[in-house]
Amino acid sequence: MKKKTLMVLLVVLFLVPAGLFAGIFDLSIGAIAQYNGIIGSENATWEEGMSEIDNYEFGPDIRMRILFAEVDIAALYSSTNTGHRLSGIATGGVSLDLLGLLRLGVGMGPRLSVTFDDDWSNAQAYGPNNVAISGGSDFGTAFMNAPMSYRITADLKLGKILLGLNYTIDSDGFTFEQSNFDQLMPNFDNGGNLGASVLFTLF
Repeated sequence: MKKKTLMVLLVVLFLVPAGLFAGIFDLSIGAIAQYNGIIGSENATWEEGMSEIDNYEFGPDIRMRILFAEVDIAALYSSTNTGHRLSGIATGGVSLDLLGLLRLGVGMGPRLSVTFDDDWSNAQAYGPNNVAISGGSDFGTAFMNAPMSYRITADLKLGKILLGLNYTIDSDGFTFEQSNFDQLMPNFDNGGNLGASVLFTLF
């Protein structure tokens, strides 16, 4: 009898922390497809180009959440006339679950893209509107000069699957290098990029 009681206690001791941990921390990994056209307040309707797969960029989407704090990393690949283009954004922010069915999140962080020749040489970093970032292939310099951007996510929770939309919009030019807080607000006049993600929550 004592052995059975001890076994039950051990199971409870293992299950309770595991349940608490699952509610505090989760990691979701999946894929994102992002329309490379600009979507703003003046053209928030369906565009003809949205039905053409050539107008989309694809890549991985990773989200790590502790309580309400969330870190997102999204990367995208596309081909160019002269080679390849990799772009990405890393954001830190918050996300909230509503009724266990919907997860809304907002975060901010640097966004940049890097172009390469066909043989993956001659790397050059770019910010919004294809403006070259000083530093060439120096990632540290490019990161410090990358514009701050905002990413808004809205996901439907289907068990372990997150299915939703995201919208990325640049700030008014804020960078870590300049730290001009007057440029930190989102630039709604320039619009942003709309994407869709499918993620699987590992734990």
